[in-house]
Amino acid sequence: MPLYEFHCPKCAHDVEILVRGSEEPVCPDCGSEQIQRLLSVVSAHVAGGGKPSGDALPMGCGKPGCGPGGCGRGMM
Repeated sequence: MPLYEFHCPKCAHDVEILVRGSEEPVCPDCGSEQIQRLLSVVSAHVAGGGKPSGDALPMGCGKPGCGPGGCGRGMM
């Protein structure tokens, strides 16, 4: 069962949902079926606890306008 991140444009809620097969998820806050799957940020394990290479840097939250290096979402 893959875990996906979704955004609901109706209530602006972001949520992670386990999706089974062809199941169509709905927003757990408002019940909207129009939720949008977001691009997930890939995490990487670095052996030895060193600094990650440029390939392992976060690429943002997946929302339009968010670019390389992250958008700062959750940093406020």
